[in-house]
Amino acid sequence: MPINSSSVSPSSKLNHWAQAMATWLDALARSRFHADRAEYKEAAALLRDFLKTASDRLEPVLELSRVMKTQGYWRDALTVLLDELDNLPGPVGTAATREERLGIQMRMEVCRLKLFVTASFDAPLQEAEELRLQTSDFAALEELEPTTIEIALCYSRMRVLSCLHHQPIAPAELEALISWLRPTYDRLVSASRHRESFEILQAYSAFLESATRVGITTLDFETWSGMMQRFLSSPDLPPLFKANAMVLLADKASERLDEAYLAEIETSAKTIYIDQGHAVGVMDLRFQQVSRALKKDHQYLTDELLDELKGYFAKYQTSDSMASYQTAIHAFLAHIPQWLAFELQMSLSHIRDELAHQAGAVFLTHIGRVGLISMWLAHSGKAASAVEAAEALDTTLREGDCRWLRGIAPYLASQAYSQLHDYRKAHNRAARAVEIFQETFPSDAATARNALLQAKLELYQQNNSNPKDLEEILSFADTETTRDRAAGLTLQAAQKTEMIVVQIRTLQPEQRRYWMERMLNFVNEFESDSEDGDIRMAGLFQVQGMELTLPMKETDPKAWEPCLACFDKSVALYMKHLRFVEAANTRQMQSCAIYRWFELSPSAHLLQRCLDLIDISLDLFREADNVTFIATASRWRSIVVYTGWERGWIVGDKTLTALQDAENAWAVERADMTALTSFEAVSRRQQFTSLKDLRETYRRAFRVCQIEGRVTELWEWTQKAKARSLSDQLGVNSLVPAELREQAIQDPTRRELMEEADALSLRIAGSPPEDRLKLRGELEAIHKRMAQDTLLKAMMDIKNGTPVGIDQIQQLRSQIKKCSPGRDVKFIDWLEHSNKLWVLVLGGEEKTPTVMQCPVSPDEVAAWKREWLDAQPGEVSAFQEDDFYSEYEPEFSLRALDGLVAPLHELTKPGDLVVLCPTGVLHSIPLHALYISDNVPVIERNPVIYSASLTTFSQCCRRGGWSEVDSEQRPAASVATQWTLTSVLQESDDRWFDPEEQGEVYSLISNTAATSDAKAVTGTDVTRQFFVEAMQQSALFHFHGHGIFDRSILADQSLELADGNMAVRDIFDLKLKAPHMTLVACDSASQGIAAGDEPLGIVTALLCAGAGSVLGTIWPTASRTGRCFTDEFYTNILEQQKRSIDFSTDVGGHAAIIDLAEVSQRAVLALRRNIDTRHPYHWAAFVLHGCWFMSQRGQHPAD
Repeated sequence: MPINSSSVSPSSKLNHWAQAMATWLDALARSRFHADRAEYKEAAALLRDFLKTASDRLEPVLELSRVMKTQGYWRDALTVLLDELDNLPGPVGTAATREERLGIQMRMEVCRLKLFVTASFDAPLQEAEELRLQTSDFAALEELEPTTIEIALCYSRMRVLSCLHHQPIAPAELEALISWLRPTYDRLVSASRHRESFEILQAYSAFLESATRVGITTLDFETWSGMMQRFLSSPDLPPLFKANAMVLLADKASERLDEAYLAEIETSAKTIYIDQGHAVGVMDLRFQQVSRALKKDHQYLTDELLDELKGYFAKYQTSDSMASYQTAIHAFLAHIPQWLAFELQMSLSHIRDELAHQAGAVFLTHIGRVGLISMWLAHSGKAASAVEAAEALDTTLREGDCRWLRGIAPYLASQAYSQLHDYRKAHNRAARAVEIFQETFPSDAATARNALLQAKLELYQQNNSNPKDLEEILSFADTETTRDRAAGLTLQAAQKTEMIVVQIRTLQPEQRRYWMERMLNFVNEFESDSEDGDIRMAGLFQVQGMELTLPMKETDPKAWEPCLACFDKSVALYMKHLRFVEAANTRQMQSCAIYRWFELSPSAHLLQRCLDLIDISLDLFREADNVTFIATASRWRSIVVYTGWERGWIVGDKTLTALQDAENAWAVERADMTALTSFEAVSRRQQFTSLKDLRETYRRAFRVCQIEGRVTELWEWTQKAKARSLSDQLGVNSLVPAELREQAIQDPTRRELMEEADALSLRIAGSPPEDRLKLRGELEAIHKRMAQDTLLKAMMDIKNGTPVGIDQIQQLRSQIKKCSPGRDVKFIDWLEHSNKLWVLVLGGEEKTPTVMQCPVSPDEVAAWKREWLDAQPGEVSAFQEDDFYSEYEPEFSLRALDGLVAPLHELTKPGDLVVLCPTGVLHSIPLHALYISDNVPVIERNPVIYSASLTTFSQCCRRGGWSEVDSEQRPAASVATQWTLTSVLQESDDRWFDPEEQGEVYSLISNTAATSDAKAVTGTDVTRQFFVEAMQQSALFHFHGHGIFDRSILADQSLELADGNMAVRDIFDLKLKAPHMTLVACDSASQGIAAGDEPLGIVTALLCAGAGSVLGTIWPTASRTGRCFTDEFYTNILEQQKRSIDFSTDVGGHAAIIDLAEVSQRAVLALRRNIDTRHPYHWAAFVLHGCWFMSQRGQHPAD
């Protein structure tokens, strides 16, 4: 029966309360016994059992929440409190009673937990301020009231966290808010209230670490040290509190403590942890020691140490001590140099991110991702992945109110874009970071302005050093350095002056003196022996060394001593603070100075000194795995080695190896572009492959090969130099030959790595952008392991678009011959070098390429193109108008270029399939229309297919697929069966429209579709949505219509559809199933060609989207001509279809194929025979790119 409270006497109530309190205190003691030993599950279980019958629930619930938070589960701790708050009365105006104070404590804890769980600050801080007022500004602290102490601690921690990441308050105000710490601590220690005393010790230590950033001066180490010693001297101090205090002292004061005393207290703490049965105390201490050792010497990081720590990680997980695990990871990461063990740092960061996720702490997740992005940026060469992550974080944080996080995300994006050389976006993001930081976070704002200045300087260099831009930059830098100095931000001011002095070589003498003086003044303002001061002084020595080097005309060694001494001083300062990468970079600068000396006084000795310094730098950059620095140093080393080769001091093999190292380093820089969208990845890769320095590397390799008669190496370097951005991107989704894959999966270890890599790739594709950086890091680690296995590396080379070798091309030749008996294939490359054109031919039984010089020069071809093909918008080219001569007459315009293919007469046979890989201006020339012999164009003698490179051709053939690709890689769902024929010819204000021609085209499309069992769609039905869906589901797709091609804006090349245009950048994002594409549209096969034979146009877009082959026109053609070509093309396809099926039966089950090279050859020759289209302008426009055939897989009636 329930007790009638009105009938219970006051003494009975008191006895009942006393019994309940005694029961609670017993449960609390038992729970804390476990919690103090990191036995959190047991502690929480005791509290939950008690709560099942407790009538006074506030304290037990608060204690349960504390246990969960201490364990590391922030969201669960918050949930416990929120569930209980639903049962509490509304807020009261005062904290007069114990229950009211407990209610306020609970609400204050909710506010603090919300900061971490939601990463939202404004609302929790506002509520916390209201709660503080209800306690009369913690008046009960004077009475050492326990609940008030907890409320005050919680509020103080919130305010300091807000000052660091959201909304700083005046230092005096913050100092007043925490002024209670010391006097309250003294009285608590005197009262032997050890638990609360230690909490204040921890809080004081944390606040002291943040004092400089938040501007408070009333906290100092000496005071904290005295508080700690008093705590440790307490006569009745429980052992675990003593151990925890000693570990805290060792962590915070290790650099100030005597080594013997430090060892003594750590040994004592370890003994206590063992004696008391602490679950993780010994491990926590060990991680602290490891962190301290790493800070002193990075060589402490050994494989043996890592094996030891991995065991601790497992124990943390077993004991479910998430907070200790997080602290250990953080301590370990904090002191691994940024340049060292990138893979390990990634792995630790991923663990940290997972722990933050398990904790339900969104704020910690964001902080961890900021650290991870910073790590990738410091590692360098991973900027594309960093951009994706930073932009995703920025998008997420725009919905929040944490100011520092909202500012740091665009700042990181700015850094990443700068590494990608996209300085306009870098400028934009840096400006937004400055706008967000503003006066709220002046130090971060000043750092963001550094990024802004860097972007301005880079744009200035890109814009041909406009004097007006320089004036604006110098004014900006002057204003900002003055602002920094006034705010006491000497570091940022010094960095800005260093940027001006180092990067602007066009300063007038008086300007340079002014900025050098400012730089020196700022450096002198640093405290002596401070790390920031030494690093800036090292930078000053670098500048002084360069200033002495540039005007140097002397060859006397004594004249060079002051210059080289500057670099030595710089290195010494960097090494003093273990800044190895900066020191290595300085040695590289010193090598440049010695090379300058070498130029004035050439000698093998000086050149070797230069090489020795570069090798020192390069070794360290490789150890740091810093991709950008490796690329820069490798390029510089290749230049020095090549110089030695030119003088006969270094042999060709070593020279080509050095050049290959430089080329490989650039390839690694490009590799990260897969994180971007397909269009952006290709365009950014083209920026890399078009770099002048990289083109010079290829030029030097060509010359070594040419001078030394290295024909095979010349061919290989030609493959490296051509269309790398396209082959890189096509490699991403390449299929691996079945034989190679089958061989790999026979080994369990290989199979496991392949499965892990495939699974991670799928997770990356299906994950939101903000989660991908972690997954990319895991995938990179697996790829590094795969690259150590010869077989797996061969598979990765295919996926990475690694240039093909001669053996691979010979294997491809054999496969083509097998599918097309009686016909050989020849692979033709043109190479431009030393203002001459060379043709390299590989094929036949010869395993060595043949090289011959063309009798036509690049300048002559370029002049011909300007005269005959180039035309203003709206005008026709001279080639189109030229009817005066027949193509057979020597005066006909094309005959001036026949020399480009003349070598092929001896190097190929009639009927051979010829794969043409042009270079430079030759991409605009109809090479197949040139005469290979008397009155015989190439296309009449040989079926022709064009390709940007032989690597791309190989990739397209693999994508088109025959029996070499297994069904596991090409599931049935990925094989298209539909043929789709479309046409859109609509009236336009700026173009003549012929309704009769429209009818003829639409009729042809319908009739052709009917005879080939294809789907025909014309006119207004060909919308963008239909176009996209149909292309993605078709095995063959035909479009007859208008193309728009503006060579100044390649990304805007497009096809006109019924409801708008389909642009190049839109096509890149499609997922095609290896179809053949025929585009009968103006300029549909025209490509913008950047340096390095890098194409960008509709053909490139379709190949990157997954097309197997693309047939189009390289200049505007009449619709009637296109209609005639279409008729011939599909008539021949139907004939081929029947023959290919018969052949597949004869040879024993090969997939039926249609020889597109032969089909297009027949169609072109039919136009040439027709009197209306016999002029080469009509028939020579049609070119086939990609794979030479298309497969039939049961989609046509004849099957």
